[in-house]
Amino acid sequence: MLPQPFTPQFLSQLETLRLRTRKEFLGGHSGSYGSPRRGTSLEFADYRRYAPGDDLRYLDWGIYARSDRLYIKLFREEVDLFAYVFIDASASMAFPSVREKFLPASHIGAALSYVVLANHDHVKIHLLGEPSASISSPFYRGRRRMVDCVQFTAATTPAGRMDMAASLAHHLQKLRRPGKAILISDFLIPAASYQQGLNLLRAFNLDIAVIQVLTRLEVEPPFASGGVNLIDSETNAEINLQWDDRARQNYQAKLAQHNSEIRSFCHQSGIHYSLYVTDRDFSGFIFATLPAIGLFK
Repeated sequence: MLPQPFTPQFLSQLETLRLRTRKEFLGGHSGSYGSPRRGTSLEFADYRRYAPGDDLRYLDWGIYARSDRLYIKLFREEVDLFAYVFIDASASMAFPSVREKFLPASHIGAALSYVVLANHDHVKIHLLGEPSASISSPFYRGRRRMVDCVQFTAATTPAGRMDMAASLAHHLQKLRRPGKAILISDFLIPAASYQQGLNLLRAFNLDIAVIQVLTRLEVEPPFASGGVNLIDSETNAEINLQWDDRARQNYQAKLAQHNSEIRSFCHQSGIHYSLYVTDRDFSGFIFATLPAIGLFK
């Protein structure tokens, strides 16, 4: 039995979607995504000169009539997709609670996994944290594996620190096939850290989508005016400050700048980016916001 929001109606809507890929990949089975290999699907790719032994069914007689030369039509082969869903499972994803942050992030990962599964492609879920604690699922394929996707993330409690690049490198050591990478995190880390991590994914010829997940408490802290003691959830470092309207405005301006820099880096790098604040409608985010950024075909 799947939890909310994965009702039969919600899953049926997901089945109408297909992930968009900006790159071409070589897969092991016929499927729905473009490959640079030449095949015989319906998508025309190119021409080449006829050579003895070529299938005469693919001769272009129109070119022959105009030039008296024989050319063969080439078509782009459609292959299966391998998708990798990376979910931040560090301690910051449990703030202010697992239910308010990590669970919505996991549900986004599961929803996108189901889009892949419903198209009979392959998906693997990676939980990012300290390299020694990072784990990944096996590859799943087929709609019935949705339960496994949900159970895999549900069995995890976010904890520890995360160096994004180091954690991704740990997972990528075993990656053998390029494909689609979906990275879900709060991205409350220095710019150099997430940039290094995203560049690492690009180096593995992965087509990347980034989804930043924040809670309303992080976007609009509800602190009363006065002294506030803040403790870093991953390092336990403490900072004391005076909270007032000016401090609130300064914090929100810096957060907006941080998020804008993530968005800009993704745009310049050809990466889909979207921000989800977890008190917003989940279905609206999946079925309106993500299509609007071009994540789906």
